[in-house]
Amino acid sequence: MARRRFTIKRLDPWTVLKFGAVANIVFYAIFLLVSMVIWFIVDRLQLVDQICEIALDVGFASCGVVAGDVFQVLALLGGMGVIVQTALLVFFAFLYNLIADLTGGLVIGVVEEGAVERSVAGRPVTADRPPNAHPTDDPRASQGYAPGAQTTSGQRPAPQADSGESLFEGR
Repeated sequence: MARRRFTIKRLDPWTVLKFGAVANIVFYAIFLLVSMVIWFIVDRLQLVDQICEIALDVGFASCGVVAGDVFQVLALLGGMGVIVQTALLVFFAFLYNLIADLTGGLVIGVVEEGAVERSVAGRPVTADRPPNAHPTDDPRASQGYAPGAQTTSGQRPAPQADSGESLFEGR
């Protein structure tokens, strides 16, 4: 089992717009389908006719519901809802980006069940060092680099090169 931490530092507004538009259109289609099923059930049970009979008995002059008008209003309101919700998602993406600049973003912990950690002589094998290396054998350790170490921003500290060596050696 391997544990990893990911930081969401920025949401791309264009991606949020595309995803939000498609998701809202799908939810809109589902809403219209459910509305049609509910109207079909209400019509089969003749609930509108029974309510109109009660309304006429109470003293109303006329009563009736036209299914076409109901669905026209639902379609109009749903279409406006798609536009407004998509715009709100993009606004919240911009807002998240501003807040993440101040706070560093959201940190998400992930546990991978299928991953197996190997170890050699009681030391874990990582991508930073081969199985026969000891953490103190790393030449970058004397320059302030510790394998697996991270700063508060979630990035590894860069070693300080003072002898003309390349900072990206071995990467």
